[in-house]
Amino acid sequence: MKDILLRYMDVMNLYRWLHKTRYLHFFVIGATGVGINLALTAFFAELVFGREHYFSAYLIGLAANLLYNFILHTRVTFKTKGNHVRRLAIFMAYSLALAYLQAQAVKYITALVGVNWYLVVIATTIFVFSIITFLLFKFVLFREDGDVV
Repeated sequence: MKDILLRYMDVMNLYRWLHKTRYLHFFVIGATGVGINLALTAFFAELVFGREHYFSAYLIGLAANLLYNFILHTRVTFKTKGNHVRRLAIFMAYSLALAYLQAQAVKYITALVGVNWYLVVIATTIFVFSIITFLLFKFVLFREDGDVV
């Protein structure tokens, strides 16, 4: 019984820490943004443009995802005030560069470990880059003093 209670307390401490540092907010917003991206991509590819134009649909979904993420990170995760246009420009440039970098990392690592591990590689890459992104956003782009580096 004591072991179960200690494990529960560890989970609750982890939850409190994730909530206090705002990483939990960051993660949930990112995950729901992916859902928006997928839903809009499917909608436009299946019902508007046709599957042969899926990439145009994907770009609409991606743009909506990034805008959603920026707005909620500004208002909920980091609660920033001011410099929103500049923050948005930096956010978009960083997010697009990150998507490219993640794709290259996935291709390279999957080639090293084998295609059977592609899902593990993708999940790990996303997780590692999300921690880096969270730290950059918290201490640089959305820092509390209002300055944008």
